[in-house]
Amino acid sequence: MTSRPLHHAVVAGASIAGLLAARVLSDHFEQVILIQRDEVARSLEPRKGVSQGRHAHGLLVRGRSILEDLFPGLVDALCAEGAVRVNAGREFG
Repeated sequence: MTSRPLHHAVVAGASIAGLLAARVLSDHFEQVILIQRDEVARSLEPRKGVSQGRHAHGLLVRGRSILEDLFPGLVDALCAEGAVRVNAGREFG
């Protein structure tokens, strides 16, 4: 690592990985630029470039904990928008 201050970071893609990378980089860079090919969704329809967008998605406990640390209030916001909390160990099997 050089002694130069960290001014700009660029992240390619607004997938969950890209969004999380941008969030973590924002703690270390003055500005983070996120480049995305598709337009930002304004509806519940999956983006054209996300082939798995129509699939059901789940989040394990550790992932939920990490996301909640990075984005406080995220879990409650997701539930308010229709996400359902599930105990996979008890409810699937």
